[in-house]
Amino acid sequence: MKVFALCSMLALLLAGAQALPQGREGAAYTNEAIRQAQQTLLIPKDAQIQNVQEGIELGAYEQIPGNQRINLFEILGDQVPSEVINNLQAQVDQIGRN
Repeated sequence: MKVFALCSMLALLLAGAQALPQGREGAAYTNEAIRQAQQTLLIPKDAQIQNVQEGIELGAYEQIPGNQRINLFEILGDQVPSEVINNLQAQVDQIGRN
């Protein structure tokens, strides 16, 4: 479930909302995604977001067994830069260890 939430949050951050200023509802989701990304250290707490684009769902997996390793390159490899995947993979791998 954490992996699903992490992937969903990444998708929202990467894609975001197309143009600023945003409508109230879209802005609320974007602000929440940014806040969550800062809390999980996906982006620095003092980062200033300059541009946000409309979100798309990259992948959704449910009920993943606890002992199964998630390979984000297989899931996101053709849509997300490898540096981003490497960063996320390290964080996902830590979830299973803690």
